[in-house]
Amino acid sequence: MAQPTARLISLLRQTASRLAKQETTYQWSHFGHCNCGHLVQTLTGMNAHEILEHSSECAGDWGAEAKAAERPVAHPRPDFGDRPALDEGAWEPENVGACVVTGTRLDLLLDRLYAVGLASDDIGHLERLSDPAVRRRLGTNTQEFLHFERDNVIAYMRAWADLLEEHWLVEQGAHQQDAALLAAAE
Repeated sequence: MAQPTARLISLLRQTASRLAKQETTYQWSHFGHCNCGHLVQTLTGMNAHEILEHSSECAGDWGAEAKAAERPVAHPRPDFGDRPALDEGAWEPENVGACVVTGTRLDLLLDRLYAVGLASDDIGHLERLSDPAVRRRLGTNTQEFLHFERDNVIAYMRAWADLLEEHWLVEQGAHQQDAALLAAAE
């Protein structure tokens, strides 16, 4: 489960509220309008088109890309001798995870998600609405809770934010108790 942080809890709630507005475009099959795409929009302020540009070289969904980013692809370095690497016929890897238009890697967006407390598994779970703890909290079964339906995404994000908030409050209480014990010991 994600690290419970006030920032992440707030982002999930803001994203769910934005998705609840009917004028907000939701399309699970679009990198910028899907479950994770909307969270990235809230986090970065980027629009769906900008997110799509960052992901134009990606073969999978957000979860697959987060897993792939855990283990960087090692491309062999051919020996070009004393010729420039961009010489005629030089080999270059086709998919280096960078946008062909901007040169920006999707990894930068994933890094932003990691920085607010998410792990690669969390990204995959958000894309498929599949985290067992969140699903238990919602009381949903797997057949009736489709990952590509807007209302399900909203309910999932709100339930996840509530669950994270509970964990965060427990952690904050433990930190306050530790601080009180340290102060009393001095």
